[in-house]
Amino acid sequence: MSFFKNLFGKGQTFVPTPTQQIEGIPPIVVQAIENLFPKAVDQKHAFDYVLELKKRGRTYHNPEILLELLYYSQGKIENLLDVNSPLLGDYHFMMEQIEPIFPKMKDAEEWVKSITKSQV
Repeated sequence: MSFFKNLFGKGQTFVPTPTQQIEGIPPIVVQAIENLFPKAVDQKHAFDYVLELKKRGRTYHNPEILLELLYYSQGKIENLLDVNSPLLGDYHFMMEQIEPIFPKMKDAEEWVKSITKSQV
């Protein structure tokens, strides 16, 4: 049995199931926002934040970077880095503080799974 599980289980990726679809934001990022920020007003702010970041450059089109910035906020809207913050353009800050949060996308997926509240 474990042979088949190992054989067919490899390469299996996390399939996000957000309750909303926000144009321009990957579903896994939407799901993270929905679970990090339960209040609708905070979710709207976070969605707008992500969309504004994406306007800033291609780096912010990467779901892993977006998830790392959300993780960095510790689930508090006031902790989201301002889109005009010089830190977002600081190579050392991004490489030393943000990018190591999730070494691989699989790590980001596991985090989103861990914060997702079961939908019973």
